[in-house]
Amino acid sequence: MRPWKHLLQGRVLNAGGGDRDLSPLVDGELTNQDISEGLHNRNIHILSPLSTVPRPDGYLHCVVCNAVLEHVNDPAVVLRELHRVLSLGGHLYLTVPFMQPEHLNPSDYQRYIRDGLRLLAERAGFTVVAVEDLHNVYVTLGWLVYCWLTAKDTRVYRLLRRVLFPLLRYKSRHSTTRVPSMASAYRLIGRRSSP
Repeated sequence: MRPWKHLLQGRVLNAGGGDRDLSPLVDGELTNQDISEGLHNRNIHILSPLSTVPRPDGYLHCVVCNAVLEHVNDPAVVLRELHRVLSLGGHLYLTVPFMQPEHLNPSDYQRYIRDGLRLLAERAGFTVVAVEDLHNVYVTLGWLVYCWLTAKDTRVYRLLRRVLFPLLRYKSRHSTTRVPSMASAYRLIGRRSSP
């Protein structure tokens, strides 16, 4: 979030944030919305689906929707609702997976490529400020290799885990090699520029 942290000001909604505490990053009033009461972060202010944000039109200055949209069954409805509650000039900080394994929480419906994500946001009324790949190529490879090599517990798989996991962990932390078409996730920054 570092390059876009300056957007987290005023009235900020953490849309579907679950256990992620954004309060140290927010300069203003943070509201957490999610669908589950059973989260470790008991600081959920709104308990409802993201298709209904019980706030007036134009109330919020920023909405953070971090790794949530893949878990909703109708992302277009959710994005229109997030657009509705943002003030004119307000920002959407949205991240979604691309090359990540299925992760049920409780469901996992879709993946996005940059053009599809841009189109989805524009159809909801957002002006797209940026669409960026997240993470280096070794983070993507790490996700995939981890799922592959933890699927079995054979001698060959254990050997491959011993060799590949430390290498991928090191490269994930130190490499600057990025391949946008192989990103593990994308980030979109949108702005509400029209009513």
